[in-house]
Amino acid sequence: MADEESQKKDKSTPSSVGSGAYGDPPRVDESTPTQADANSSSMPTPSDTFNRGLRAISKDARPEDFDDLQGLYSIMYMERKAERYLPRDPDSPPSPDDTMTAQNKPYDKTEGFVFPFRGKETEKLAEVTKSEPKAFLNAAAMFKDLSKYIFAPHLLRQLVGNEIHYYDPIDIDRDKSAREGKIKSERHTYGFTQISISAVKLYVLEFPILRQYFERKKHIGPNYEIKGLLDPECAPMIVAAVCEHHLKLWKDQNNDDGVPIPITAKTLAYGYNPDVYDVNGTLETSPVPIYGARKILMPSERVIAISKHVKKVFEQDY
Repeated sequence: MADEESQKKDKSTPSSVGSGAYGDPPRVDESTPTQADANSSSMPTPSDTFNRGLRAISKDARPEDFDDLQGLYSIMYMERKAERYLPRDPDSPPSPDDTMTAQNKPYDKTEGFVFPFRGKETEKLAEVTKSEPKAFLNAAAMFKDLSKYIFAPHLLRQLVGNEIHYYDPIDIDRDKSAREGKIKSERHTYGFTQISISAVKLYVLEFPILRQYFERKKHIGPNYEIKGLLDPECAPMIVAAVCEHHLKLWKDQNNDDGVPIPITAKTLAYGYNPDVYDVNGTLETSPVPIYGARKILMPSERVIAISKHVKKVFEQDY
């Protein structure tokens, strides 16, 4: 999921910057905490990377939305910090969402999931482009930076197609509950984009054009974010907003190898669901359980080479 799949099935962490985990904007560069930091009761202050990121995402936002945007971005940032600073017990039982599919049928993480939409990707993508055949092309053209890249429309289709390919019973069950007005968490991911409600709240503030698109689709009023997420025809614009977010955030930034972040279809795909961690100097990919000090890595050649999510996005042509 843009993904929650890093933790659940390595789908494409809340998170966007990707989206980062749970469909969130991607995590900004975070240094590994020392033992003294971990024992401290005070949370770390926002880094320079955080401040630059906040400035980047605010450039296209309406001035009247900036306070809300700053608040959402800060909450997401501190939640990610808390995940690293609060101890996790490796022996604690997993949550129901980690071990059960819909209808309480257990799945085996080694054997894999049941994917009801396998073989139906073309049919489901037809729902996305039903009223707008060039939806992916048009969505890419609506965003200033993304529109500069000729590969953008195909990338958007690949990202949505990948989420459909890895759609499992948990996703179907959550979408069904959401349509009935039952939303357990705004950090869960929904729809064909597998983006979280929390992330959409940030993106509509960052990009007024996305809010206007939802309004054009009659997704207005309370809970309009989930209405947009559950509408297949909104998928291209949502995914385009995620990619545009990364393009802005990564501008003039170096990756963990100390070189400028390259902008390619693969790096943007990685940003949609960053899944490579530095764990005490060793690269690990989710969904391997990771405890203790770790940080999500920014895209680089070595990171892209081992990213399971990037491989999945491009192993089929949708």
